[in-house]
Amino acid sequence: MSSVHESGHDDLLVRYLLGLLPAEETERLDELTMVDDEVASRLRVAEDELVDAYVSGALSGERRQRFEVFYLSSPRRRERVRFAGSFLRAIDRAAGPPDAPAQRDPIRVPVAEPAVDAASRRPWYARIVLRASPARTLVAVAAVLLLASGAVLVEEMRVRNLSRASQQERAALERRTQELEQRLRDQEASSDATSKELDRVRASLAQQSPADRPADAAARESQRISPIAFVLFPQTRAVGPLPTLSLSSGVDRVRFELRLESDDFPRYHAALKDPATNRVVWRSGPLRRMSGADRPAVSVAVPATLLRPQHYSLELLGLRPDGTFDVVGSYAVQILFN
Repeated sequence: MSSVHESGHDDLLVRYLLGLLPAEETERLDELTMVDDEVASRLRVAEDELVDAYVSGALSGERRQRFEVFYLSSPRRRERVRFAGSFLRAIDRAAGPPDAPAQRDPIRVPVAEPAVDAASRRPWYARIVLRASPARTLVAVAAVLLLASGAVLVEEMRVRNLSRASQQERAALERRTQELEQRLRDQEASSDATSKELDRVRASLAQQSPADRPADAAARESQRISPIAFVLFPQTRAVGPLPTLSLSSGVDRVRFELRLESDDFPRYHAALKDPATNRVVWRSGPLRRMSGADRPAVSVAVPATLLRPQHYSLELLGLRPDGTFDVVGSYAVQILFN
C-alpha cells in the first residue's frame, strides 16, 4: 500500500470514501490510515475536496449518486456536509455583491424668480450705508470692516487649529509606525535565535546514541511543530509587502497567531485558501481565543505538508450560536522553503 503516498493515487482515496474498493483493499486502507500520518493527512484532504465538490455542484454522475447513497448514510458525515455548505456560503458572502451602478440625478426644471428692483438686490450693508447720514455712514463702514476682520481672524485660527491637529495626527502615526517596525525587527531576531537554538539541539540529539534519545512521543511531536507562532494581522486597504515565512524541512505543522480587532464570538474556524484558484486547501476545527494574550488573538496550526512556495490567505470566520458564520478577517502570507 506504499503507492498511496504517490500524488497520482488520490483517486484511490476517493473510491475508498465512496465505498467502491474491494473488502481487502478497504481493510488495508483502514489500517494504513491509523498508523501512517501522511496517508491520514492525504485522506482528510481528499475527503474535504470530495465534500467541497458535492456542495458546490461539481460532483455528478455515478459518483454523486454513490456519495448520496454511501457517504451520506452516516449522521456524522451528513453534519460534515451541512457544515461545509454553510462554511463555503459564508466565504462567498465575504466578497460582497458587485457595486451598484451610479444613480443619475433627476433633471430639474428652473423656476422663474419674481422680478425685484435693483435696490433690493444690493447687500444689506450697502442699503444701510445709503440710508444713513455721513457720520453714521463712517460708523457703519467701521463696523463692517471690524466684522470682516473678525471673520478673517476666526477663519485663520480655524485653519491653524486644523493644521496643528493634522501635524499631531501625523506625529502619532509616525510613532506608531516606528513601534510596529521595531516589533517586527524584534520578532525576526527572536525567530532567528530560536531557529538556531533548535538546529543546535537537533544536532546534539543526532549525536546521541539511540538509548539516550527521548522515547516520549509527545516530545518528538513538539519538535515537529514550529517553535513560535507567526503573527499575522488582518488585511487592510493599504498596499504593502506580504509577510513572508521561511520553512525548514523538519517542521510538520506551522502555527499562526491571528490577531483580532475584537473578540465577539465564542468559537472560530479558519480556512486556508489558494488566492490563485480561490480553492479551500484546508479547514480547521473549532478554535477559541488565546488565553493570557495582551491582545485578542486565535492560534491555528496548519499542516506543513499542504504548503507550497506561494502566496496563501487565511480566512477567519466566527461561529454564531445559531450555526451561521460571519467573516472576521482575512490574513495573507507568503511561504518560502529553506
